[in-house]
Parts: sequence; structure tokens; C-alpha cells
Amino acid sequence: MNLRTKLLVDNYFGGFLHLVLRVPTVLLGKILGRDHNLANCHELAILKLLGGGSLVIAYPALLALRRLPNLRKLTLITSPSIAPFGTLLGIFDEIIVIRDDSGLFALGVDSIKAFRRLFAYDAVIDLEIHSRLTTVFALLTGARNRLGFFTGISYWRRHLNTHLLFCNITNGIYNFYDQLAEIFGTAAVDVLECEREFRSKLGEWKFEDNGVFRVAIAPACSALSRERMLLREDWVGIVTQRLARLDPAAKVEIHLLGAPCDHAELSQLGTLLEKQFVGRANVLNHAGKTKLRESVQIVAAMDEVLCIDSALLHFSRLVGRRTVSFWGPTDPATLMRPNSRGLDEIHYVRIPCSPCVHHSHQAPCQGQNICMRLAVDPTAPVPLNKPWVLRE
Repeated sequence: MNLRTKLLVDNYFGGFLHLVLRVPTVLLGKILGRDHNLANCHELAILKLLGGGSLVIAYPALLALRRLPNLRKLTLITSPSIAPFGTLLGIFDEIIVIRDDSGLFALGVDSIKAFRRLFAYDAVIDLEIHSRLTTVFALLTGARNRLGFFTGISYWRRHLNTHLLFCNITNGIYNFYDQLAEIFGTAAVDVLECEREFRSKLGEWKFEDNGVFRVAIAPACSALSRERMLLREDWVGIVTQRLARLDPAAKVEIHLLGAPCDHAELSQLGTLLEKQFVGRANVLNHAGKTKLRESVQIVAAMDEVLCIDSALLHFSRLVGRRTVSFWGPTDPATLMRPNSRGLDEIHYVRIPCSPCVHHSHQAPCQGQNICMRLAVDPTAPVPLNKPWVLRE
């Protein structure tokens, strides 16, 4: 199933299951009278199927949960594409993978296996704020405590979760992730402590100390809102401006980072960069050649990281690198946890239709993403056919 199909199934089939299960859940809850005191939890499961960057943003809260004195096991329930993020963070005792990309049969088999392994868990925490089916999944585990978030329109989660935390999606999502630590009686771990903890498990990518200025470009993102991406020509202009600040004699390495599916696109970008910086910059395309851990190790060794809103941006911040990021369909204020290090340069112009991700199933610009053009060049003209006017 592609992403759009998954969203439709989640909305309609998930909504149907909510209607069917609500009354039996309420009645069974009254009959069983279970103890929902979170202080008695020794096993926690985190449910996150889409968006590996969200796990990175939530890392301070997740690390705080990992350090709870009475916690014996922390489990992640996730999809194949997000499992490497859970492994890399290094805080989960077990990762349960549910194949959401191999057809309904595989999805059903993996779900049943997960229900058996999680049955009667002390707590399942659902990090999918906008999903209906994950609420049903958490319910069917039979967990004693089921924690989730509700927004202004997700009233349908009432009575299916035992604990609901309000999430205002117009404010920083990290604030609401941090509530998870607070509701278990602790506090999110400090940013600098998070960096030390994560780096201690990350390992290093070895570069020669030869005075080269190293910059990484992370231009790709997940299938959710590809409108976040810039054109190849935009990246050439951005790199040209960044390198103009250096001594013309300085040696430069440009590292292109992405998934295997991004290799062809990054090869074309690499060709443009090589032509632009003949004799000055060495361009290396790592897409498809490095695993996630190695990509983050490379990021950790960079002088600067140029990126859009993606998981590699959040990893760059987690390891304390200087970032230059470009935003449009998403709002940096909702995704970038403030810190005092002053290492983030943010480019964002908020036009009437921005941000649109999580507010609309389809970008109103239908791919024009003028918001990203303006992030690169705020003086760029807005088209006469305004992007926020939907054209049938």
C-alpha cells in the first residue's frame, strides 16, 4: 500500500472500529476495575510507525523513561522503515516490527504476533497523534494502561485510551512528548546530556585531520509531504552562498546523504556541484552506500549540515552540529526544540497556506511548494495563481 492508501484505510476502517469497540471497552473497563497507576509500570511499549525523526525529537523524553528506576523493559513497536531509527537510538530492549509494506496478510500476521508478545503489558504509549488504527492496536494488546494524544478534532480517542494527553499541533511537539516523562513522574533529559548519551553509543566516522571544511547536504525526506524538498539548482545556489564565506583557497568536501532510493537524484545533484566547484570541492554521494548509523556518524563529523525538515536534521541537532535548514510545508517552531547553543540557522517564510502538513491530506499547492522557494530566496515572486487556492 502507498502512503495515501494507508491514510484512507486508517481514517475509514479505523473510524469504523472505533465505533464498534467503544461501548464494549467502556463496559469491560468498569467490570475489570484495573489499577491504572503508572507508578506500577515495569514494562513500557512505544508505538511509532511513521516518521523516524519524531523518535529523535522525542529522545529526551524516551531517555527519561528508559532511566525510570522501576522499568525493566522498554519496547518499540514500529515499521520496517522506522526500525533502524529505534536501533540507532540505543534505548530499546526489544523492537517489534510490523510489516506495513508487504501486503495485508503480512500486516495481519505481524500484528497478531505483536498482540501475543505485548498482551497485558503494563503500558503502551501511542506516538501516532493522527492515527485511528494505532489507537485500536494499543487497545487490542490488552495493555493495562494505554496512553495517547488527542487534538482538537480527535475526540474519537475518548474511552479507548486510559490516559489522554492534549496535543496542540500549532505548538512545539517536543512539549507534548515531554509530558510523557512528566506523567510517569520524571522529566525530559537535558539536551547536552542527551548528546553525551547518544554519542557514547553512536561510534565515529574516521576522517583525516587535514584542514578540510566538510559540509553535508541532506536534501531528501520521507514520502510524507515530498513538498519539503528543494530543486537541485536551489542546492547549488545555497552551497555557493555558504562557501563564499570561506577563504577561496580552502579545501572543501561536500557529502550528500540519503536513502538508497535517493542515489540517482543525489548523483545528478553531485554532477551539478562538481561543475560549479571544479578544482575546489570534492563531492561524495553516500546515498545507498551507508546505513543510517554511518550517515549519522558522517553528520557528527561535519562542520556544517545543510538540510530540509527530515530525520537527519534532528540527528544533526542531537549530535550538536551546526545546521542550516529550509522550511515551508512544516513549521520549525513546532519541530525544533529550543536550545542555548545557537547552532541553528533557520530559513522560513510563513505564507497563508504554510504549514500544511498535518492540516491537509493534500498540499494545497499541488507540488508548487512556493514556500520552499521563498525559504531559499524571500524576494522570489509569488505566482499569480496563488498556491493556497485549490484548483480542481
